[in-house]
Amino acid sequence: MRTAPTAGWRVEVGHALAAPVEQPQLWLLGTLSFMLRGGLIILLLPIVVLPTQVEVRLMLGGSLGSGGFTPGFFVGVGAATVLSTGLVLVVLYGLSRLEAATFAKLSRDPELEIQLRVDPAARVRDLFVVQALTLIALLLAAVPLAAALGQVTYDEILRPTSTAPIYDRVLAQVMLPLTLLAVALPIVDLVSAAVTRRLLIGKSVGSAVSGSIGTLVRRPIRFLASAAVAWLALAAVVAATDTALGIAWQATRAAFLRTTSIADMLTSTAPLLVAVLLSGVFLSGLAVCGYVAAFRNALWTITSLRR
Repeated sequence: MRTAPTAGWRVEVGHALAAPVEQPQLWLLGTLSFMLRGGLIILLLPIVVLPTQVEVRLMLGGSLGSGGFTPGFFVGVGAATVLSTGLVLVVLYGLSRLEAATFAKLSRDPELEIQLRVDPAARVRDLFVVQALTLIALLLAAVPLAAALGQVTYDEILRPTSTAPIYDRVLAQVMLPLTLLAVALPIVDLVSAAVTRRLLIGKSVGSAVSGSIGTLVRRPIRFLASAAVAWLALAAVVAATDTALGIAWQATRAAFLRTTSIADMLTSTAPLLVAVLLSGVFLSGLAVCGYVAAFRNALWTITSLRR
């Protein structure tokens, strides 16, 4: 009696792993989804050179005085907020379209036994609302972190507490709100994924929410296991890719620093080879992350809809 649910869940994980291989378009859609959800930024972190504390102060210029930030700084922040909000809305709409397209592909898999009441493409507007509410929930969870970051960064710029890099000092003081956000992220993702799948099979918004909560209450272990597998798999491949990118970037940087002119780069094959290596590592890592994102989408679909 106790082994049947485990065996059934393992079969579901197997179906989810096979789905992107059997339908390569799911792999492509998963890669696009990963990129739009911020995965591209995470992969670029190892090759981004962060400014020093002095450079941060120089960039702020006259926007930071002895009494705090000037009104001009907040005007700039407001303008940046408006532009970023517009970009976020475009991204959320793109994610909604990707969710609908992915679900439509998965519904054609006879092993998943998905019964559609409507065309998934017809639910893009509802999906957009769910994506927006998910983002709002994450922003609310991030409020303590944002408040702490602002105050701690301001204090460290004006009154450094040590000679360590500013990023290390700031990070050490915001671990609690950062941990709270890390806990909230998979929970919000779990609820959002379940509601999204039920909307896509034709349920109303109210029915999708109540049905998702009911399924979560009836099968909490399966839901938590799926969440753990999805997030741990994604975290593992992202960490491995970032590590490989960091090594490749150091080799690329060292090779180019040894050159003194464009002529040196044209006559030496080392810079070209390490640049090709860096590009290959990045594309390979992106492909693997895209596969895991596609696996995650398939796993959430199976877990959310199977009774």
